[in-house]
Amino acid sequence: PAPAAPPAPPAAPAAAAGSGKINLDKGRVNLQKNQTVSLVKGGAPLLSRVRMGLGWEPAFRGKDIDLDASVIAYGPNRNHLDSCYFGKLTILNGAIKHSGDNLTGEGAGDDEVIMVDLGRIPAEATGLVFTVNSFTGQKFNEVAKAYCRLIDDASGEELVRFDLTGAEPQTGVMMAKLIKQFTGEWEMTAMGEFVKSRTVRGMVKPAAKAL
Repeated sequence: PAPAAPPAPPAAPAAAAGSGKINLDKGRVNLQKNQTVSLVKGGAPLLSRVRMGLGWEPAFRGKDIDLDASVIAYGPNRNHLDSCYFGKLTILNGAIKHSGDNLTGEGAGDDEVIMVDLGRIPAEATGLVFTVNSFTGQKFNEVAKAYCRLIDDASGEELVRFDLTGAEPQTGVMMAKLIKQFTGEWEMTAMGEFVKSRTVRGMVKPAAKAL
């Protein structure tokens, strides 16, 4: 006789399904604005090194776009801990490192990359906001195809991507935030919120409010 079929795996609890939490189990996640993904794979939180790649293209040919990617670190009370940008390439004892400044936005691939070692981020840092600013004062309606993507550093696999749709005549945008949960994993939320600020310093207060 044919062997008995193995028992069906138990269904996921309704609460988990109802909460609408997306995780990394099914491969790459494309986020829409304000959507959140839990950085959990196979039931385990992702605590390895990841890269946040940020890229953009000039909307008008022949015109360079000089944008600066940064990440701002906060504590549990939205208190500003430090900012990692072209003028300060390493923060949080080396847990976050910036690739340096790309002056034109020309060419394929990520324009700027920020390395984040999730397992080495100190306990007092619970929120990270990734921002892009135009130091030269160019507005985001002069920018095309701005995006951010989270990449597993070891495998090079793209985990999460957010393409910025729509543009406003502002000089700064909050692209995404990573928030550490009480249970130890990080969650990434797509933001796409424009701010009038040419520098990361001017982003500190609006980003704290948006956490």
